[in-house]
Amino acid sequence: MKNASVWHRLPLPDGEVPVLLTRRSRQSIGIKVSGGVVELIAAPGVSQQRLHQVLQQRYDWIVGHVLRQRSHLEAGEQLSSLALLGEPLTIRLTGGARKAARREGGELLVAGVADGDAAALKAVLAKFLKREAAMLFPGRLSLLAAHCRRKPSGLQLSSARTRWGSCSADGRIRLNWRLAQAPLAVVDYVTAHELAHLEHMNHSPAFWAETERLCPGWRDARRWLRQHGGGLFVLD
Repeated sequence: MKNASVWHRLPLPDGEVPVLLTRRSRQSIGIKVSGGVVELIAAPGVSQQRLHQVLQQRYDWIVGHVLRQRSHLEAGEQLSSLALLGEPLTIRLTGGARKAARREGGELLVAGVADGDAAALKAVLAKFLKREAAMLFPGRLSLLAAHCRRKPSGLQLSSARTRWGSCSADGRIRLNWRLAQAPLAVVDYVTAHELAHLEHMNHSPAFWAETERLCPGWRDARRWLRQHGGGLFVLD
């Protein structure tokens, strides 16, 4: 982090992290997270306002990386629970040869994973969440899209590390499968957010009015994402 200086302190759900600013000739603004420190890399001409805007846009991604680095999961620590639609499920390894996960009451039964094999466990959990998202998201999209003048042209699951959803110019909507861990109201907010982009490809007052029309509780859902969204990135 040569030529970097502490420029800002970013509030996280459990405290603050320093944000270093490195001025370097480049076309885009770069972000690195290492050792619990965030580094912004930007050209000398990039304004303070633009830098703060980028921090807000990438907030969830930053929180996710900070929390992952703190968790030591990469070093082999085993997950003990996983949330599904905001409800925590206790993970229980059941043995067996075929890697699979299924819900049974308040437990998530995982087969084919040896105790202590964190990488294999995370892979099985990610596959489980993708399957749940693939079953849930289309129905939620159809429910909300019924109230839209312009209809989406399709839906895809996203593995993006920087955003919860997106809407392309041709009306195709992408939703991050990790949202299956969040409460249903949060899933609906992100879905409504992307549907609102069918009418307004910006974040103008008209866009937020459309989001409000589709999802009146969006402010609480967005607040939940800002406070807890980083923890949803534990799985790759």
